Amino acid sequence: MGKTQSRAYEYTDSKCILIVEDDPMLGDLLLEALQQEETYGVLHALSGEMALRILQTDVPALVLLDYHLPGINGLELAEWLRSRKEHEHIPLLLISADIPREASGKKYLRTLQKPFELETLFQLVAELLASGAQGDPGGTLR
Repeated sequence: MGKTQSRAYEYTDSKCILIVEDDPMLGDLLLEALQQEETYGVLHALSGEMALRILQTDVPALVLLDYHLPGINGLELAEWLRSRKEHEHIPLLLISADIPREASGKKYLRTLQKPFELETLFQLVAELLASGAQGDPGGTLR
C-alpha cells in the first residue's frame, strides 16, 4: 500500500477534508498544502471506489473531487454523496481541466478549473468550510 493510501486509512476523525484525485503526485501536493493551511485533517483517495470505502465510515467536512477518475467519475461520486442522507450536507468542489457542462447546473457543486493557484484553492476551501454548504456553491473559478 502506498503512502497516500495508508494515510487515508489512518485518519478517522470526521473533521477532515477528503481529496479524491487519481494523480498521486497532485493528490499528495494538495494533501500537504491543505494540511499546512487548514486545521482539519486531510485524506487522499486515489479513486472513486476508494473514496466510497472511506465514506462508509467517515463523514468529511468537505470533499475535493477530480472529475476524471478511474471507474466512477467525480460527478457520479458527487451525485452519490447527494443521494445519501448522511452525506447530503457536505460541500463539494469538483476540480478538472475540463469541467463537464452538466456540472454547471448542480447547485450543490462548486467547480475549480485546472490549472489553478493554491491561494485560489485555499480561499475556496475556507469559504466552503465556513458555509457548510449553506452558501451559493454554484460557479466555476478559473
